[in-house]
Amino acid sequence: MSEYSRIPSMIFSLLIAAMLAWMPQSAHAQLGIAAGLNFDDLSDISGSRTATYENSAGYHFGVFFDTESSPIALRLGAYYRDMGEVELDLGEFGEFFDLSLLDVAADVRFSVLPLPIVKGFVSAGPVISFPSSPNDEYKATLESKSISGNVGAGLAISLGGMTLTPELRYSIGISRFMKDEFSIGGINFKTDEVQRSNSVQLRLGFIF
Repeated sequence: MSEYSRIPSMIFSLLIAAMLAWMPQSAHAQLGIAAGLNFDDLSDISGSRTATYENSAGYHFGVFFDTESSPIALRLGAYYRDMGEVELDLGEFGEFFDLSLLDVAADVRFSVLPLPIVKGFVSAGPVISFPSSPNDEYKATLESKSISGNVGAGLAISLGGMTLTPELRYSIGISRFMKDEFSIGGINFKTDEVQRSNSVQLRLGFIF
């Protein structure tokens, strides 16, 4: 987490304040925590030199604010995502890097099949990610931030004073994840296509 010490702590606080100010006065913001597994896919590098990524698996956890259950609700959250050890095949040899991200997500949730105890929902919204790596050479190849589009589906299960929210999420990279020119292992790359990151996430949340 120390990799993100340069990111102003006010960013998340200001986003939360903006969302709460926008909410209707009747809406009630609820605090939640969530954690789960992620299965990530970085698109291959093509251009002056080619390189291939292997899929990686990791974990994530974070906090979010949610509106009270309604046909349409908002959720704003911040999550630390560890992509684990990422393998990059450079042809002559392979490199392994640890990669992590701070994800800031804003979801619009739509209730479906509402039942007394169990309610289904689908969600969509943007995700801004701040990637980092303890490897200085690899970190220098990363953009300071990237943008993804996120869709998901899950259940809201009422358990007395707490709500359990298992869900499946899929994010599709929109903006560039790595710079268009960089060097790894003494090999210079100049990319032709935007290099993106996609992720499948299994998450379990608790709303208090």
